[in-house]
Amino acid sequence: MLTHGILNAQLSAALAGLRHKDLFVVSDAGLPVQRGVEVIDLALVFGVPRFTQVLEAIEPELVLETGTMAEEAKGTVAEQWVKDRFDIPLTYVPHDGPDGLKDQVKNAKFVIRTGETTSFSNVIFRCGVPF
Repeated sequence: MLTHGILNAQLSAALAGLRHKDLFVVSDAGLPVQRGVEVIDLALVFGVPRFTQVLEAIEPELVLETGTMAEEAKGTVAEQWVKDRFDIPLTYVPHDGPDGLKDQVKNAKFVIRTGETTSFSNVIFRCGVPF
């Protein structure tokens, strides 16, 4: 039995399967996800687990190149949560519409759904490489 790191078997396997340039999402409780995209649903009740808790759990496990957030997240606590934990460039797209954040979710390998209820607490991460 594992004694540290990601204990959730589905999440651990999904993270281990990521490769350079792969996309995945950490989302709030309400982000719509297109059919065919795997959802790793960690949400228990509203607010549990928090977006920040999931970011903190995955941070030591991964090398990331970039993140994409909704333009509406600029200047919000959600944006700050990502910036505080990851030293990566962030790009911004509209939350809705063609090529918006919700639309780009279809390109992700999986979505990690949290119980977060803070608006625009969604980020699409692109994986890097450790060498």
